[in-house]
Amino acid sequence: MDSTLKHKLDQWRIAVRQHLSNPVFADEPAYLSEPMRYALNAEGKMLRPALCLAATEAVGGDWQEAVVVAAALEIFHTFSLVHDDIMDGDELRRGIPTLHKAFDHNRALLSGDTLLIYVYQLLADLGDEKFPQIFRAFNDGAMDVCKGQGWDMQFEQKVDVEPSEYEMMIDLKTGALIKLACKLGGIVGEGEEAAINALSRFGLLLGRAFQMQDDLLEVTSSAETMGKSLGSDVLNEKKTWIWLDLKKNLTQNELDQWGLIQNGDGQLSDVDRQLVKRWMIDHGTIERAQALVQSWVTEADALLAMTTFRDTRMLKALSDIILNRVN
Repeated sequence: MDSTLKHKLDQWRIAVRQHLSNPVFADEPAYLSEPMRYALNAEGKMLRPALCLAATEAVGGDWQEAVVVAAALEIFHTFSLVHDDIMDGDELRRGIPTLHKAFDHNRALLSGDTLLIYVYQLLADLGDEKFPQIFRAFNDGAMDVCKGQGWDMQFEQKVDVEPSEYEMMIDLKTGALIKLACKLGGIVGEGEEAAINALSRFGLLLGRAFQMQDDLLEVTSSAETMGKSLGSDVLNEKKTWIWLDLKKNLTQNELDQWGLIQNGDGQLSDVDRQLVKRWMIDHGTIERAQALVQSWVTEADALLAMTTFRDTRMLKALSDIILNRVN
């Protein structure tokens, strides 16, 4: 990313961060406000807000008019992570203890719920003619995220999950919110229907790529680099694309080794994670997953060539960040 685009991305982060660092909800009771502020002050990648603002620019709109919507997206994402961490039992998020570890389960649940309500308070204050369309789109996207989490949990109880089912799940759990970010940006920027539809598809494809990268980094990265707990997805045989691909290619000896690891102390050590990584390399899982990511990003980038768009440089830059991310 060149210096001009990097400066703009930094500018966007600062603008959205103003809403996260200075929320307008009450300080009392502290039982509720303290964990809410803790969650909002954890520094994330701000990918979804940036995509929203970039999409607004892409259709010729003023990104500053989309900042509140972008902030609402980030707060919704934060709410979803709070509940996701509780359900998965994760202990680290964005480089700090997860909300239920820093406080307790009850405070985490209540503050997560309240963050969701706060999102709708922000949207209700928009007060312009675009509100009904924004509100409906947000509701649809939020419902899809919850459905995706439901499928994800249901797959844990299902023995045979097909890669196509996994793709359906991530299109909801991860893709829906990234798709929503791009769609909302198009709406705020008053883009044509064809442009908004293209932005929605663009976001969905980026969501797939983002989740696949996340699944890969679960094995190939480190907790320090990622800023969150790693290994639980693999240890629990979470039905990710990479696990489904790997398991069908493991030899009987490797399956026996994996059985011993699973019956251990309930933790996936760095040594064990390196072993799984080696299997994924040897059996071609990582190579096939990376090829899929590239195909989704290539299709997404092709959508930006539509003549209806004004300036897609930031969308393309964000697409490149997703393709090359390390955390």
